[in-house]
Amino acid sequence: MSKLLISVSGVRGIVGEVLTAEIATAYSAAFGTFLPKGKVAIGGDTRRSGPMIKSAAIAGLLATGHDVVDIGICPTPTVELAVLDGGMAGGIAVTASHNPDPYNALKLIGSKGLFLTESQGDRVKSIYQNKKIKYVKWDRIGRLSADDSWINHHINRIDSLAIVSSGRSDTRQLKVVADCCGSTAAMMAASFFSRFHVDFHLINSIPSDSFPRGPEPVPENLTDLCEAVKLLHADIGMAFDPDSDRLALVDENGDPLGEEYTLALAARYILQHSKGSMAVNLSSSLMNDFVASEAGVKIYKTKVGERNVTAKLISSHGVVGGEGNGGLIYPSLHFGRDAFLAAAVIIQYLSTSNKKISQLSRELPRYEIVKTKLKLTRSDVDKNIRKIEKSFPKNKIDRLDGLKIIGDNWWVQIRASNTEPIVRLMAEAQTKDQALKLISMVKRALVKR
Repeated sequence: MSKLLISVSGVRGIVGEVLTAEIATAYSAAFGTFLPKGKVAIGGDTRRSGPMIKSAAIAGLLATGHDVVDIGICPTPTVELAVLDGGMAGGIAVTASHNPDPYNALKLIGSKGLFLTESQGDRVKSIYQNKKIKYVKWDRIGRLSADDSWINHHINRIDSLAIVSSGRSDTRQLKVVADCCGSTAAMMAASFFSRFHVDFHLINSIPSDSFPRGPEPVPENLTDLCEAVKLLHADIGMAFDPDSDRLALVDENGDPLGEEYTLALAARYILQHSKGSMAVNLSSSLMNDFVASEAGVKIYKTKVGERNVTAKLISSHGVVGGEGNGGLIYPSLHFGRDAFLAAAVIIQYLSTSNKKISQLSRELPRYEIVKTKLKLTRSDVDKNIRKIEKSFPKNKIDRLDGLKIIGDNWWVQIRASNTEPIVRLMAEAQTKDQALKLISMVKRALVKR
């Protein structure tokens, strides 16, 4: 039996096994108890359990006196913008993001369209676990309404950004192939790409209650996109995850660039036009350090988690940030990862540069990242921390998020996942062999008795 995961992000698990309608109702009611008075937006992805989990979540919010606005199947960043621009008290995105079909989740969004802080998440969790939910009487129950205009609003907001609209009349037209993963991107892609005047072709563009490919936009799941780019002689391929907060790129040769390039390339273009600091999480590529150095700006490193990056962007008045999993954050739009924003920035960068996407990617230093998962508990890692450190006696140790050992043009990190019962092990170096060697050194220290 899998485990129900409760974190700052909300609640997540396999539906019908650990995540039930009862839990979704109660946790949403706890969130409603936490929120101030006001409307709450709710949207989500296309997975089969979505209508059930969404209905349960709506019930919990109505029962705590909140009017609920159902904005339909839409990207998570669309829900964030609805909360921000609609002046709402909060929002819920019903999506398990990159997790496979059996999973679903409630992503909790506070006022101003921001995910909850750790202390706010703890308060919601405490209300839920201690059964401190404040239900209202029958005559104060909230009202439910629907509003399907927010996807178009999302497109309008991106289109109005100077970073993606300046000089557009002078840009060359591109041919783009986009993989919509049969989910939220399928609801927005045609209107979006039409607005940005590209010749586009969509694959996996029919909304489906089961994903037509692996939901995470990693190279092994993008074979159809790679083939389509080559067949259609496209300039670029773009792959969305189910809730459209992550974007991965495929170059004109049909070769996947990897998610890390999305943030680095988009940030490079933004910093060419707007100076200011940058913030990324500790697990993001050293390419971002190069981008910041090239632009002459400071780069801040945070714990993994979108809310940690946004907090640093807010406190440092940063102009761009994100996570290396394909998640770009541009505060001039909103403080959340946004795949369609990333697509717009990359389109503008590519069309104004008169270069191919492979050429732009080669202008960044080349690193290889190896990622793996271990079926270990957090305590398994904690009791072996000393052994790991002794394997790297002369290197810098960073304990901000798990354990990260930093060398010259390389790093290796081990951290317990916030959303899955696993431990993540990552290494980055100038060659894949070197990254694999770093992974092996840490594994040996972990299993050594």
